[in-house]
Amino acid sequence: MRITWLALSGLVAGTVLAVACGGESKLNVTVEEGSNARRANLPAVPTLPPPPPAHPSGSNEIFTVYGVRHFAAKNWTKRVQVRGFIVKVHEEFVPNANPQRLCLERDHCNEERPHVFLADSATEQDPEKWIQVTGYAQFQYEVLDAQRAARSGRPAPPPQGAQLGAMAPPSIPTDFFKGAQVTVTAEFVRRAPNGQADSRGLLNYRSHTTDTPSPDDPAARRAGNR
Repeated sequence: MRITWLALSGLVAGTVLAVACGGESKLNVTVEEGSNARRANLPAVPTLPPPPPAHPSGSNEIFTVYGVRHFAAKNWTKRVQVRGFIVKVHEEFVPNANPQRLCLERDHCNEERPHVFLADSATEQDPEKWIQVTGYAQFQYEVLDAQRAARSGRPAPPPQGAQLGAMAPPSIPTDFFKGAQVTVTAEFVRRAPNGQADSRGLLNYRSHTTDTPSPDDPAARRAGNR
């Protein structure tokens, strides 16, 4: 009986192996061509605009905002020139003041240091494409005093150089208004001596020239009315 069972088991196993080894696996594939062929519904390949230039037209010494960061590896801690438009002027207001008003010396505001933001376009809305300019004053009231002095024809008071690093700028800029196009000379750093910081890099101010005044600049308005 045992011998018979073993024989039957061997016969079944042999049959299975024969089918497995000798059988054929057929896969029927139908290829459609022409108008009946299925096509993937993929979106069109987008056309990306070229990156902004690293230098303004006609100058290889001056950087754009894009350019100074694009070549950040060679610009860190170096003195550079960057041309751009002022797209935002930081202003500190007295907390809970009614009506709202800017911080003055008597207010002793716990404020960020004065700074503006440059961009390659006067209408740039993306803060990721802005760069901060700081280091020209320690308190906002210094900027306001300098602007009042400029309007009255008096010399502007110097910034508090001891708090701005060993090489403080000789004067506080009085024409940093939104919309102006300026060329700033500055050190490209992550942290300015006055404490302002940006891991992508900011400009620690030394001097500037104004290429196109802002329409909000009182001096420019007076000159236009003459």
